[in-house]
Parts: sequence; structure tokens; C-alpha cells
Amino acid sequence: MKKIFAISGSTKTSSTNGLYISAISQLLGKDFEVFIFPTIADIPHFNPDLDSVDPPQIVYELRKSIQLADGIIISTPEYAMGLPGSLKNLLDWTVSSSTLSGKPILVLVASTQGEKAYQSIIDTLTVIEARISPLLIPFAKAKITSEAVIIHNETLESLRSLVRSFVASIENG
Repeated sequence: MKKIFAISGSTKTSSTNGLYISAISQLLGKDFEVFIFPTIADIPHFNPDLDSVDPPQIVYELRKSIQLADGIIISTPEYAMGLPGSLKNLLDWTVSSSTLSGKPILVLVASTQGEKAYQSIIDTLTVIEARISPLLIPFAKAKITSEAVIIHNETLESLRSLVRSFVASIENG
């Protein structure tokens, strides 16, 4: 069974991005075990002085979870025309450890618009040398139910295609 580590870029407890992670988990099927990172809100501010062999415990656990995963899912909103600061902070903690380097990552920007966050996360993950399968879903909240059912056919087909690409990236190592 393949292990997938999922991260929501939203600090909101019941976010649209969490719903999209649930929908993607269902599309992945039974051959994949998805573990969702509890909350990015608990990650301390990135500090190079603390980025050592003994980082903060939650950073250690984050890096270990990424390392053990066969693939990563990141679903994020756009805040103030950019990537949420909490998600960028989490990504900053992964740079020196290279845990995301070479990892297959399904990247979803599910927001009202999202173009700026979409470009920002692609740029960041490209610098980190991740293997990304990205998708932008504008007006995301209107396309999914509170039970994580995608009700917009075009979005569902785009997500299915994205999931196929992501799975192929995992299988091709």
C-alpha cells in the first residue's frame, strides 16, 4: 500500500481545501493510505538558527512524515493575492533537509481565484526540485459539497486526470 502525506494550506479547521483532500483521497482508492497533517498552524516560524540536527519536534515529525511518504498532496487557498504565510513557512522548513526534493507532489490551489498562489507554489516547489502535478480550481467552494463530493463535472474530470498523473509519477519513481 502506498503512503500519501497530505497538507492543507489553510489553518481553518473545516476548510474547502480539507474537503478537496478528502475528495482526492477517495479518487486515489484502496491502494493508497492517506495521512493528513493535523494543522500547519502549529509549525513554528522558520528560523535558520533552529534548523539543525535537532529541529523543533513538530518540524522533525513533519520531515519524517514527508520522508516516509511515497507522495505528497498539498491543497491550498490563496490569501491576499499569494500563498498563505503558514504554508510558505512549512515549505521553508523542508528546504535544508531536502525532504521534498524529487518527491511526487499533487498540488491543488482551491480558492476563489488563486492564480497568484498557484504560480507561487509552483515556483517554490520547482526550486525545491519536487515533481509536481498541479491544478488550479477557481471558485472552488461552489464546486464541492460539505461531504467532499465534487459537483462540477469539469472539475471532477480535471481532478481525475491530475490524480492519474500523480499516481504515474509515484509509480515511475
